[in-house]
Amino acid sequence: MTENSSNFDILTKEGILSHIKPEFSLPQIQVFDTVTSTNLLAKEAGVSGLPHGSIIVASHQTAGRGRLGRTFYSPSASGIYMSTLLRPTLSLEETTLITTCAAVSVCEAIEALTDLSPKIKWVNDIFINGKKVCGILTESVLSTSGSIDFSVLGIGINVYPPENGFPDDISNIATALFTEPVYGFRNRLVAEIYNSFMSHYDSLSTRAHIPLYKSRCFVLNKPISVISNGTSTPATALDIDNDCRLLVKYENGSQEYLSSGEISIRV
Repeated sequence: MTENSSNFDILTKEGILSHIKPEFSLPQIQVFDTVTSTNLLAKEAGVSGLPHGSIIVASHQTAGRGRLGRTFYSPSASGIYMSTLLRPTLSLEETTLITTCAAVSVCEAIEALTDLSPKIKWVNDIFINGKKVCGILTESVLSTSGSIDFSVLGIGINVYPPENGFPDDISNIATALFTEPVYGFRNRLVAEIYNSFMSHYDSLSTRAHIPLYKSRCFVLNKPISVISNGTSTPATALDIDNDCRLLVKYENGSQEYLSSGEISIRV
């Protein structure tokens, strides 16, 4: 993708705001070309009092992070990297609801703006045609009393392939929404994700989004490998409960509910 073609789809504050629904008006929005990490900036701003619902968006991250301390590849001018500052009334255990709601919202946004059919790999990855197009990372900061002071919802999406292609270590598992730039698309996608997420947010505690999540989760009723402490154990994914835990059945017949913090899954 050339520099001129990337300029065909520039992230701007005005462009994003023009697609935000009035009922979900943004308290604050910051848009950057390059940052270390939008989640890091959002956490710093959260400590300083950034209002609930504010977002930080960047076209490039130099230190993007995923779950379990992994690096999240965030090349320039080909994706969107957005973090939303939330001040939820949830327990720490319930913050997985934020991640799963975001997964539904990303899928709904992609479905609304494209002809693609995104699917969810439990718990926080979005796939298209068998390859990863989006990762989600929710991080929470606790108050001195141990309750949640605020949470930061980070979403990274490959909108276009990077100029020199994906790195060798992820080239077989990563994909993008489009092969060529679409005018103004990234601004529309940021806004559509925000609109969708905020439409679900007030009903998080009722778990109303869980059926929407399950209907898009492609691991259910499939053989998987549960990776824990360096050991891979064959299993079958059976169900997802209202706390977003994955019910698996092992070859010996035993069953277990897994939380997002315990395992990785390879399909």
